[in-house]
Amino acid sequence: MFYQDVVTELRPFFSSKKLVNICVGTVYTVSTLSDGSSGIAHTVPEGEVPAAGELLSMKTEDIISMGPESPIVRSITLSILSSFIDSSFERGDPLDVIEGGKLCVFGYSPSVDPKKYSSLVVYDFSEPAVQNRGNLTIRPFSSFQKESCTHAVVFGSAIVNGQIDRILANVSADNLILAGVSSVYAPNTLRKYGFSVIGKVIPIEKVKALRVACEGGGASQMIRYVGKFFKKL
Repeated sequence: MFYQDVVTELRPFFSSKKLVNICVGTVYTVSTLSDGSSGIAHTVPEGEVPAAGELLSMKTEDIISMGPESPIVRSITLSILSSFIDSSFERGDPLDVIEGGKLCVFGYSPSVDPKKYSSLVVYDFSEPAVQNRGNLTIRPFSSFQKESCTHAVVFGSAIVNGQIDRILANVSADNLILAGVSSVYAPNTLRKYGFSVIGKVIPIEKVKALRVACEGGGASQMIRYVGKFFKKL
């Protein structure tokens, strides 16, 4: 399973780090670690966190592997796991380096310019009604069965809500990209599952990003304090 493989790969990197602060907001969850790094994930408020109130006293490596697994627990663990990055990343959006052919996208109301592609199919976790707009088709994720695409972009929210394995088992693409908030850099796991590019959203103004999460801010507020980075695998 993708999420479990990510945790197994990255757990050793967090053995010496401590969780300094965390905010589980209505839209985003942001964590700050003792080495100064910071990570961000979507908040999906399903399930409960049995260790709530005790997280700052726990070892970080225990937090990222805590259970029982649920979307809200993954919101927390992925905010920590997403803090891991190396110096080989470039500043920019991975969607800017692909064009042409058929693009398939999986996320919560993702916004992608359809002009660069012959066709664009969006599977939306927000479950909207089917919409057709020229070469753009928007479908509720519940209707997803199988897709063959030139490019497939899976936003990190698919890890949080637990749909990542269903997507990976039923989509084929020349270029498979993990992107956005909640994405994680676990290179061995990403290559194992066929990803060719990883895109990440990293807090730049870390205190501000934490406050936005705590104060219920959404994308229009958070975008001021984060940056987009990507790397070809």
